[in-house]
Amino acid sequence: MEGLLAGNDEAVRALYARYGRLIYSLGYRLLGTREAAEELTQDVFLTAWRKAARFDPTRGRLSTWLMTIGHNLAVDRLRRETGVSRPTLVLVDEVPDAPGLDEEAVLIERDAAVRALSSLTDAERRLVARSYFRGMTAREIAETDGIPLGTVKTRLRSAMIKVRKANEGKGLV
Repeated sequence: MEGLLAGNDEAVRALYARYGRLIYSLGYRLLGTREAAEELTQDVFLTAWRKAARFDPTRGRLSTWLMTIGHNLAVDRLRRETGVSRPTLVLVDEVPDAPGLDEEAVLIERDAAVRALSSLTDAERRLVARSYFRGMTAREIAETDGIPLGTVKTRLRSAMIKVRKANEGKGLV
C-alpha cells in the first residue's frame, strides 16, 4: 500500500499478481462473462490506485478492501444495465482460468467464505446471497420475499456481524 500511495507502478503489478485472480473470479461470478470480469478487474485496480489513501488496515484486510471495491463496482454495473437480467451465480469451480492465479489466496478466501456462511442460518444465507451475489437491494429483497424492509435490514446486519465474528482472530477480517 505504501507503494500505491507513492505512485509506484510495481506496487500495482504486485497487487495484481497477488489478488487479480480473486477479483476476476468475483467479477465472473457476479457478471457472468469473461469480458465483464476482465473489465471489472481492471477497474478495481485502477480504483485502488486512485483511492489508496482510503485503505485503513485497522478496518480489515487488503483483500477484503479490494473485494469490496469489486463487489460495489459489479453491483453498480448490474444496476446500470437496464433490461439485463442478473446472471445465474457461477460456482467457484466453474470460473475459467485467468492471469495472475494465486491458488493459495483463492483457497484461503474460499475457505473463509465457506466458514463464514456456515455460521449463518438458512434464512440469513439466502439474504446474503441475494444481496451480495445477485446485487439486490434490501428494498428489492423485502418486496420479493414479502418481508418488511426493516426486518431485511436487521437480518442482513445480523448476518454480516456473524460473518465477521466467524473470521475474527484468523487474520481474515
